[in-house]
Amino acid sequence: MSGEAPREARMSIKSGLVFERSLIENYIQDHGTCPITGEPLSMEDIMEVKGNCYVKGRPVKSTSIPGMLSIFQEEWEQTVRECVVLRKLLEQTRQELSHTLYQHDAACRVISRLMKERDEAREALVKASAKGEFSLPSAGAASNGVKPTSGNDSMELDDGEGISEAVKAKMTEVSTTLSKNRKKREVSATLTPEDQISKFTEKKAFPVHMANAILCLDLHPNRENLTVTGGADNKVVIFDQKTEQAVHKIAAHSKKVTCVQFHPAAELVFSASADKTVKVWSSTSGENVYTFKEHQGEVTGVTLHATGDFIVSASHDKTWALHDLALGKCRKIVSEASITSGYSAASFHPDGLILGTATVDKLVRVWDVKTQQNVVTFAAHPGEVNSINFSENGYYVCTAGGDGFKIWDLRKVAKMSGQAVAVKHFSGDGEGNDAVFDYSGLYLACAGATSLQVYHTKSLNEVLSVPKAHSKSVSGVRFGPDAKFVVTASKDRQLKIFSS
Repeated sequence: MSGEAPREARMSIKSGLVFERSLIENYIQDHGTCPITGEPLSMEDIMEVKGNCYVKGRPVKSTSIPGMLSIFQEEWEQTVRECVVLRKLLEQTRQELSHTLYQHDAACRVISRLMKERDEAREALVKASAKGEFSLPSAGAASNGVKPTSGNDSMELDDGEGISEAVKAKMTEVSTTLSKNRKKREVSATLTPEDQISKFTEKKAFPVHMANAILCLDLHPNRENLTVTGGADNKVVIFDQKTEQAVHKIAAHSKKVTCVQFHPAAELVFSASADKTVKVWSSTSGENVYTFKEHQGEVTGVTLHATGDFIVSASHDKTWALHDLALGKCRKIVSEASITSGYSAASFHPDGLILGTATVDKLVRVWDVKTQQNVVTFAAHPGEVNSINFSENGYYVCTAGGDGFKIWDLRKVAKMSGQAVAVKHFSGDGEGNDAVFDYSGLYLACAGATSLQVYHTKSLNEVLSVPKAHSKSVSGVRFGPDAKFVVTASKDRQLKIFSS
């Protein structure tokens, strides 16, 4: 090992090799193997070699300068050889390290890709679940017998751009069926009578949004215990009146929520916001399904088409847009050069072929959805029109504005257009924020500055008046099934139930 004769010789009984005692002991302690053969070796395998002591003589070469130079030359060459070996080992170690780092980097990329695919799969699962729900009865189909939409329809061949012939055909089919069934439909035998509605009082109040005002409201058409509200706190809250608990509190937007709506058949909720977006949410999980970002201004309205497959959003940017829920994309953005003010609200006619939009400059515009043409325009209120809603009977539309509430006959409006006169003007408490018909079309609920009123649409008499329904502006109102109760929302953060 040292290249010199050992002074304290030790021999391996396995290989017969002789070593210097100190060197072999240290090597075995560090490695446990024979330094020459590499075989396992322990101190028990080493035996002492006895011999005569001798004095190491000086090499002959070291007695002269040429000899010493020769020794130095040999030592230098040995050092150079060792350096060469060390460099080779260093290069090998560097290569191994480089290979290990590459493997680590590749593993990180694989992990990142798998995590991305996992997240995409989860998102796709949520969207697929939502799309699957569209095979449920479309909006109003449960009671009107509309054929459910299916993924096997001709819509599968649609590229999703514009309002295609397939979309128009579907809309027309649903409209025809709904219109036919509406003529056969009779008023429900269990509809709450006027004298009972006149006795409605506040039964429950819930502070649904803890810090800021409630700005919009909707009641689930088929589950009377579920409400959804949107607030100035940027949240969407799905609330269960039966359990008196919030099902989901969704941090939905970056600015105030201006409009919310339930899908009557699928487990979906729609929300519009001042942050210029429209979002679709799963009402069961509270997760975001789609986000539409087509508008350049505050989105003030969102309304569901009768097929249950499309929604329209309206915005301060003077456009309205049709979105396909099955494809998760915007089909059409509609603008018109003659429109000088943005939209403040929007609502589909129950048959789905007509869209009503309200503007901030007092006008109501009625659109043919298939052609996207503005067919009728009339002045509804002195200032901004705060809400617009159609009656299920298909003939009437109600609007709310700064001077109260008005009912309009669509047949007369179509004939008189800009000269249209309201069937009735209800002043309420001087301010109109929201107005909605019940399903029968016989009652109209109105949300005012702080009051709640209910009117009969045939006699045009006031059925119920609650002057101080809330301490602040009443922002939303909805009827329960068969007008069994009325639910209101207000900027005082309260969600209230009025019933007998």
